[in-house]
Amino acid sequence: MRGSLLLLSALLLLESTVEMKEYQLGQPVTNNVIDKAIKAANERHGKAKHLDFDSILSSDYDKRMLNVLLKPTTCDRTKPFVHRKNCEIRNEKPQVSCVECRGEMTCFLLKEQEKIKQTVDKCLDHPSVSDHHIGGAHSLFFKVEDEQQNGCLGCI
Repeated sequence: MRGSLLLLSALLLLESTVEMKEYQLGQPVTNNVIDKAIKAANERHGKAKHLDFDSILSSDYDKRMLNVLLKPTTCDRTKPFVHRKNCEIRNEKPQVSCVECRGEMTCFLLKEQEKIKQTVDKCLDHPSVSDHHIGGAHSLFFKVEDEQQNGCLGCI
């Protein structure tokens, strides 16, 4: 009995790691972005075959940017447009690059490299979340050159 319980646990663990591998990182935020990309790519560029997640082309989590590649599958295009693990990815056209930048999804055909690069660059030019310091604009945080700093912030 104990051996079969151990075998069942191992099989469940193996199945869960396979599921995570399909979405590369297995993080809920990343998976949500990938789901949005699948929906947007199929609505705009999907023709006869379902477009599904292939890989992450680039990412910058500080600037909230993720660029994913979607490719046609063996499955026919049907709604709802979600990740379908039973569909095999094919190396055919159209291949679509979707860039999610701070909540906004933009998808281009992979051959439109200049548009993809402009979208990614524009997103990366924006200040990152870590560059902003909460309360940093408050007058107590301003320093004047050559001014002697005495005491603590609460004492001023």
